[in-house]
Amino acid sequence: WAPDSITWTVDGNVYQKRTPADLGGKTWVFNKPFFLILNLAVGGYWPGDPDASTSFPQQLIVDSVSVTTS
Repeated sequence: WAPDSITWTVDGNVYQKRTPADLGGKTWVFNKPFFLILNLAVGGYWPGDPDASTSFPQQLIVDSVSVTTS
C-alpha cells in the first residue's frame, strides 16, 4: 500500500494492482488512513439472495492478513 498504488496478493502472487490512472478521473482515496474489514456476506444485489440450493452454514477462514507500505 503506497500513496500512489494499492496491490492485493494471494500466497505471494499479485492478484490485483490499482493506481490513480486506473480510475478514469475518479478520486483516488487510498492516500489516507483506512480500516481493513473482512466480511462474508450472503445475498444482496450480486449474486442474489440465497435460495433452497444455497449451502449453509458458510464460513470465511483467513490464516493471516498483512498490510505493508512501500
